[in-house]
Amino acid sequence: MSSGGRLSGSTTLAASVLSGILACAPAPAGAQSLDWSSQNLNLDNNRFAEVDEINLGNVARLLESWTYEVGPTDNISQTTPVVIDGIMYLHSRSTLFALDATTGEELWQAVLDAGDPSGSPVRGPTFAGGNVYAYRGADLYAMDGRTGAPVEAFGDGGVLPVVSAALQAKYPDDYPPTLDPISIGYRITTPPAYHDGTMYVAAALSEGHIPGGLVIATDSDTGAVKWVFNTIPQGPQDSGWEIARDTWSDGARAGGGIWTQPAVDAELGLVYVNAGNPSPDYDGSARHGINLFTNATIALDLDTGELRWYYQAVHHDLWDWDHVTGPVLFDVPDPDGGTIKGVAAAGKNCLFYMWDRETGEPLHPMVETTVPTETDVPGEQVWPTQPIPYNAAGVPMTPLCATFVDLEDPEQMARSSQLYSPYWISKEVIVPHGGSSFGSPSFSPNTGLVYVTGKNGAIALVVKPVGDSLEPGPDSRGHTDSYETIDRIMEGFPPDVRVSAYDPVTGEQTWQAVLPAQTAIGASGNLVTAGDLLFQGVEDGGFYALDARTGEELFEYEAPRPIRSSPMTYQVDGKQYVTVVATNTVVTLALP
Repeated sequence: MSSGGRLSGSTTLAASVLSGILACAPAPAGAQSLDWSSQNLNLDNNRFAEVDEINLGNVARLLESWTYEVGPTDNISQTTPVVIDGIMYLHSRSTLFALDATTGEELWQAVLDAGDPSGSPVRGPTFAGGNVYAYRGADLYAMDGRTGAPVEAFGDGGVLPVVSAALQAKYPDDYPPTLDPISIGYRITTPPAYHDGTMYVAAALSEGHIPGGLVIATDSDTGAVKWVFNTIPQGPQDSGWEIARDTWSDGARAGGGIWTQPAVDAELGLVYVNAGNPSPDYDGSARHGINLFTNATIALDLDTGELRWYYQAVHHDLWDWDHVTGPVLFDVPDPDGGTIKGVAAAGKNCLFYMWDRETGEPLHPMVETTVPTETDVPGEQVWPTQPIPYNAAGVPMTPLCATFVDLEDPEQMARSSQLYSPYWISKEVIVPHGGSSFGSPSFSPNTGLVYVTGKNGAIALVVKPVGDSLEPGPDSRGHTDSYETIDRIMEGFPPDVRVSAYDPVTGEQTWQAVLPAQTAIGASGNLVTAGDLLFQGVEDGGFYALDARTGEELFEYEAPRPIRSSPMTYQVDGKQYVTVVATNTVVTLALP
């Protein structure tokens, strides 16, 4: 195995000079700084930046401060950089970059070259204890934040095959050290969360037909595995087995990948994750039951990894409606006194969910509602109800995007189906398919609102049997017990991005802003600041600042390329910057 990041002599010298400059240069008297140390800023994942140099009164004056472009093979399109002490860090699947956060000047690069890079997206590193933690494929890297040199004590010379180590620790008889986790579908698709000497690593992906998504607690200094939780318990050795075992039939217990960064409540001693869809995604004939703990928000004991509570948002998912957005933690005043400690999440079904984060009880009613069950897919047993979130007034919460596809073409409109309508073999079914995805939500303690981004999208889909037989067989990705699926993005359907503000106390949607979109799938996340600004990018390259209290559009910047990443902000020596990645270009804005 390679030792991981490597530096040339010239970059080592540059880093050495940089260390001296940073150590000796005094900050202006009274100057404030704000670091951004992980993809979602803090343990709450609330993406609320306590900085207000840029505010409602001056945001329209924002100008491009600097840009930095990576090479054509360095895909950073979904990356959120981090900034510590004036240094910005970001990485692709092959390279970790360090930049001067005030100028964009490159300070050094380090190579990430251990193991299979796979095709997984990169959403940014995590900074903790002076080290930058990056990931590639199924491996976790620890690099010195000053120089980019590997942290030799971590894993094997700075590289930890973390998914492999977790599988060996959890299932020693089933997964030998020689097994490459990539070969059975595992990827890391999100940065780890860090707390008190432990990295909380999440592993995906459901479409790889993995035997459950993994939450892996590792020592941040050595990489030693402390505990492992499987989102789909495979046997009695797994926490939650007694609850989940009868929610699956005799087929493979697969899927449940964790696509987004865990959140941590250190006071309650809980770590929270969102698990994605079961696998195969469009055909559940070999996995009868509600398929726990897929499409659920899950709370685990911070020290042991034992299941504390769960809530499944989609039973027996047949639509690839990953429950992936968030989790985001928030505290708001309780009208009856005290504080509501909540956790929120959303997904591709355009619905928004909130729970008490200590108990898992919904903040407002979630009503098990009868849904369509008729289909001609052999052996399919569609689950007859789904939980629908209601507000405090006792009516269904306003969705964050459309839950029914309204089409002008009468022939298409005849095939448009209500939410949770199953797919068929004999006819095309059109359902919403956009919603909220990997883009992170935010929460502002100033406004008391949670902000979540989603898309109005749609697909038309037919379930197609393999060959001439209606018996389940391998699909186009090699999955077993499945059917081929034929889907297409609706032609003539104009997708758009919706930014919604929700009041956790009432469950009301306070406002919704509509922004343009190019495709019907996916949406980048948002950012909110103490200056009462919300920042949001979209795929046509537009980058917007909205009034966090009203949703009014205050500023627009046209990036040179599509934006699929979530933005961040930081302050160095009293000056605030806002950064977003547009495909392979880092764009940073500031006041003149």
